[in-house]
Amino acid sequence: MMTNVGRPPRALTLARVLMHATIGLAAAVAICVAAPLIGGNIKLAAALANAPWDSAMNPDAMIFWSTRIPRVLLGLIVGGSLALSGLIFQAILRNPLAEPYILGISGGAALGRMIATIIAFGGQVVFFFLAPFACFAGALVPMLILMTLAARSRSVSTVTILLGGVILNVFFSALILLLQYFADLAQVRQMFLWCMGALDIVGYTQIAVVLPIALAAFIVVACHARAMNLLSLDDGTATHLGVNVRRGVNTLLWTGSILTAAMVAVSGPIGFVGLIVPHSLRLIFGSDNRLLGPLSLIYGGVFLVVCDFIGWRGMELMQAAGMPLAQTSEIPVGVITAILGGPFFLYLLITRQK
Repeated sequence: MMTNVGRPPRALTLARVLMHATIGLAAAVAICVAAPLIGGNIKLAAALANAPWDSAMNPDAMIFWSTRIPRVLLGLIVGGSLALSGLIFQAILRNPLAEPYILGISGGAALGRMIATIIAFGGQVVFFFLAPFACFAGALVPMLILMTLAARSRSVSTVTILLGGVILNVFFSALILLLQYFADLAQVRQMFLWCMGALDIVGYTQIAVVLPIALAAFIVVACHARAMNLLSLDDGTATHLGVNVRRGVNTLLWTGSILTAAMVAVSGPIGFVGLIVPHSLRLIFGSDNRLLGPLSLIYGGVFLVVCDFIGWRGMELMQAAGMPLAQTSEIPVGVITAILGGPFFLYLLITRQK
């Protein structure tokens, strides 16, 4: 195994940040171009012959421009946002195991969405406006608990906070199951499919809603990157170097929670993106959050689009390769990330124990 012992870390410069960000953006553009073109039963020549704003599009063009392209763009935004949230919580709690899904914030937002589903079932207009507020209200509960623990004593063991998040996640999951038990079959199916996490949207409305939130959160993280570096060490050092610890922690907690709630509202509770991406980038590029912030936003999106493609076209491609599959329906992206994230979480537990 390679090690950096005895070798000083490279100085972080604007040129280095721009270089790595440009490489990541090139990868993101390549994924965005390739993913919508592969697989499916549409005629790409006919689809690409129509512009996305053409009102007289043929069915192939409608599928391509109204479902495939928005799906890839939403994957970039959601994946990048979840990775950025994970980076925030890992810096605050000083623990690479922290991420919105494990801390129960995604579970609280999902519970809020389930309640909105029952209240506004059948009323699409009401549900469209109610769901985001319900998700935020649900995410507010675990966030307030985290803020209370952080305000009482920043010396509280991060393991205690993580265990509290896991317990909250289990509790919210139990409440979701209880709501499904009393709901009718149509509501139960809708809740069940949504809880798996998915990016199958139609149109660009949801993208227009979450994109400004993601950009605003990135600006907050960029402005607090130095504070995140110091908070990752200890509060005494951060305070000595001019960081207002209480205000910085609260600002970052609010940012991470709002960002998570917004993404859960449009895609469901997709787990482990905020765990895998920031930690992997930290192993490759070091621990400077001034660099990890933009890279998490970029590579989180790339990671989720790739995972979605595996579930979206993976079974179809396997059948085309000759594998005997009974059906070719897609696998929800939340299932793919959980399959990857579970072993990764165990790996982190084992290596940290060592």
